[in-house]
Amino acid sequence: MSKKNCSAEEINKRQAQTPFLTACKNYIDSNPTPFDVPSHKMGRITTELASITGEDIFHCDFNAVIGLDSLFHPTGVIKQAQDLAAEAYHAKKAIFLVNGTTGGIQIAINALIAAKEKIIVPRNVHKSVINSIIFSGAYPIFVQPDIDRNTGIANGVKTEDYVKSMDENPDAKVLFVINPTYFGVTSDLKTIVDLAHQRGMLVMVDEAHGSHFAFSDKMPISAMDAGADISIMSTHKTAGSLTQSSLLLIKNTEKIDVARIMRVYSMFTTTSPSYILLASLDAARKLMFFDGKKLVDESIYLAEYARRQINRIPGLSSFGLEYFNCSSRFARDATKIVVDCSAWGITGFQLFKLIRKRFNIQLELGDINVILAIVGIGSRIEDIDVLIMALQNFSKEFYHVGHKQIPFHFQLPQPELAVRPRDAFYAPTKEVIIENAAGEICAESIMIYPPGIPLLVPGEIVGTAEIELLDYYSKNEGFLLSDSKDGYIKVVDQSIWYKADQLNYEYE
Repeated sequence: MSKKNCSAEEINKRQAQTPFLTACKNYIDSNPTPFDVPSHKMGRITTELASITGEDIFHCDFNAVIGLDSLFHPTGVIKQAQDLAAEAYHAKKAIFLVNGTTGGIQIAINALIAAKEKIIVPRNVHKSVINSIIFSGAYPIFVQPDIDRNTGIANGVKTEDYVKSMDENPDAKVLFVINPTYFGVTSDLKTIVDLAHQRGMLVMVDEAHGSHFAFSDKMPISAMDAGADISIMSTHKTAGSLTQSSLLLIKNTEKIDVARIMRVYSMFTTTSPSYILLASLDAARKLMFFDGKKLVDESIYLAEYARRQINRIPGLSSFGLEYFNCSSRFARDATKIVVDCSAWGITGFQLFKLIRKRFNIQLELGDINVILAIVGIGSRIEDIDVLIMALQNFSKEFYHVGHKQIPFHFQLPQPELAVRPRDAFYAPTKEVIIENAAGEICAESIMIYPPGIPLLVPGEIVGTAEIELLDYYSKNEGFLLSDSKDGYIKVVDQSIWYKADQLNYEYE
């Protein structure tokens, strides 16, 4: 009987299994005499790490043992576990990742796009996308997301802007979509997927923050349910697996060369994968399949409660459903709590640090005008109450009647791409003072972190707007990822590079 014709009882019986986790338990219970790596020999000797994890973590730390299958050519328990993940997420194939969604994006882009082929991408993509474009030699076609002019939040991309980019670049091979953004905002994914497929383009989705979407009808549509060809998701972020464990999901196995995906997978993935991470993926899939709806819906309830309380605090605001009224703000992950603190006269960067220092609350991030708190499947009402109490205390300190904070009108840069990112990355470079960099070709990626959104990427011309934005972030405690020392930027040394170019020197 095919899986399509299986009853719910048969599916539940399958999903109740944890083939890889069970195999790991059996191996530990067999009490083997280890003459393989790692050298601690399943905890016969431990380090101080055991003081916070217990010694059991060492018992579970083994690699490439008989009976536990091969991650690079799975035919046994890893394949069984991956097949169950594919079924749970409505995909045709699932691949376990041990280097996060970053690794999965690198694999997918380098497997699907060759040098000089085009990929349409939102300007607010994660740094892993930019790095993958550099490695692959692809041409990025950037599409501007909807920017909230008051908070600085980069939202989704308007459907019409994707259509315009596709129509202007009919030879683009892949359309890249974020579902959702770091702040929990989604575009009209189903419509975008359909329009891309009508034009013969593959759709790749960064679903790093959406691994819980498939399990609750109160969440936006998942990439697989929207018909996307491939997606990469961080199950560790929102679905209960351990940090660094993720999934690569494929819906369209007819148009995507799975064998090529696996070849590139072997190039970018460690040959010593953590079996603890793999087992956590197997266990998290089972948890979400059976309890995901209840857990996610409870998280939404807590987040909505938090938003109501926060909106009663003088000087704070946290947007709700009213914010989602267009194709670039089509739907939301309600477990993301975005709080605008600009009326207090302090930045989100400052509040992010203060709330940890005074109340031992660790937020997800602070930005120009906002902070972000994420309610997860492990959150409790007590956690929400502590957050509310802390913000109420800060309001008494910072909010003053009549005080008006002038918002910083953030605009994501739109610099001109002069050359392929790969060409600029491998070109001869020099460092110049940022203030003197106008007109130069950037040779490095400069990111706001978190979430890793690029202000400049290799190959783009540095403009005065980008210089002003870099200066603003550096003066307001923003964390910038850059290859250069503070105050400098790495640019193409054109005096050397153009000489090489005249000799037909090109980086494929």
